[in-house]
Amino acid sequence: MTLARLLQIHSPSGADPAALNWLLSGILDCSVPELALLKERELTPSRQKAILDALQRFGEGEPPQYILGKTWFWGLELRLDARVLIPRPETEGLVELALSLAKPGAKVLDIGTGSGAIAIALKKIRPDLVLTATDLSSEALQVAHENAAFHTVQISFEESNLFPAGEEKLDLIVSNPPYVSQAEHETLPRSLRDFEPSRALLAGADGLGVFRHIFAALPQRLTPDGIAIFEHGDTQREKLMALGENAGLHCLLATDDLAGKNRYLAFMLEKPADPLP
Repeated sequence: MTLARLLQIHSPSGADPAALNWLLSGILDCSVPELALLKERELTPSRQKAILDALQRFGEGEPPQYILGKTWFWGLELRLDARVLIPRPETEGLVELALSLAKPGAKVLDIGTGSGAIAIALKKIRPDLVLTATDLSSEALQVAHENAAFHTVQISFEESNLFPAGEEKLDLIVSNPPYVSQAEHETLPRSLRDFEPSRALLAGADGLGVFRHIFAALPQRLTPDGIAIFEHGDTQREKLMALGENAGLHCLLATDDLAGKNRYLAFMLEKPADPLP
C-alpha cells in the first residue's frame, strides 16, 4: 500500500495538515517537502504499521512530539515524552535574550527545566556558562539528564522546588515557569490539556503562584548585578511588574515574542541606568 492510499483510508478527520505532515516526516525520516515525492511509493509492512499506530494516537489528540518521542529546540534534537512539557518556539526567544544578557563565565540557573531545553541550548552555545537546572519532578529530570548526555553538555541538575539547595548567589536566573490559571487550562487545546503534564502548566487561580515564590527569593539569590529573566503569559505583564516592584526589583527589560504578544520580562536588584527596550 502507498502512503497516499493509506492516508486516504486512515487519516483522522479534521487533522491539522501541518502537524500530520510533521509526524509523517518524522516516521519516514524525511523532510516535509520530500513527503510529496514519497506518497506514491509502496510502504513496507513495518512502515505501514508504524504509520497506522501513529495515526491512531494522533487521532486521539496526542501531540506528534510525544508520538515520535522527540522534538527540536534551537536546532537541537531533544528526546521527550509525557513526563515533560513540549518546548515551544516562544521559549527560543527566552534563550536568545538570556544569551544576550549572560556575562562570560556567569553562574546560571534554569528554574523548572523540564526536558532541559533551555539549559542545554545555553550550554551548547555558551560552554563558558556554569549551568544549574532544577525541577520539582524527578521524572522530568530523568528526561533532562538523557538530553544533556545526548548533547554531551555538563549541567548540574537538582530535584528542587525552584531554587537549588544552599545559598549560592547567581549571575543569571532564567525560567519559563508554570503560568496558566485553572480557568485558562480548561480552554487549552485538547492535545495540551489532556496530554502534557498539568503541573508544568498550572500555577494557581491567577497563574502567578509560582512567580510569587520566585520573586520572594530573588533578592537573596541574585548577585548585586545579577539578572532574572522570565517567559510569561501574554496578559500577565503588568501584574508581574508590580510583583517585581513589591519584591524590590527593577525592570530591566519588557519585550514581546515574534507574534507581537507580551512574553518576556527581566529584573535586576539595582535600578539599571538605561533599561533595555
